[in-house]
Amino acid sequence: INGVSYGWGNIKLVLFGVPVVGITKIDYKSKQTKENLYGSGYKPVSRGYGKYEYEGSIEIYTEEWKRIIAAAPNRDPLSIAPFDIEVVFMGDRVAPEKDSLKMCEFLENPLSSSEGDTSIKVTIPLIIGDIVR
Repeated sequence: INGVSYGWGNIKLVLFGVPVVGITKIDYKSKQTKENLYGSGYKPVSRGYGKYEYEGSIEIYTEEWKRIIAAAPNRDPLSIAPFDIEVVFMGDRVAPEKDSLKMCEFLENPLSSSEGDTSIKVTIPLIIGDIVR
């Protein structure tokens, strides 16, 4: 509690062991199925817990994405073996922290651009096996 909170400049994303500087957004979450279970009466008598699910995406500049494609087997980023993504929170006056996205794979190889764009970014959805915070 030092009055300083994390900002975008405090995030370093490490992909394939290399810090990615062309990233503009990271998005990930976990969720678990939960449901009330009913018996006699109108109110729940217990709660059931189900599976965990993980999802996420990264947004990066096309130049960075093209470098990943060039290094991928057969230039196909969808065929890259599962990999981890490290999201490192660091900087002056903030406590260092790290989230690990485990067993990730790219789900799409997109590209979209419009007239007037001064940069081209792509959003790549991920399948994630676990999130360790």
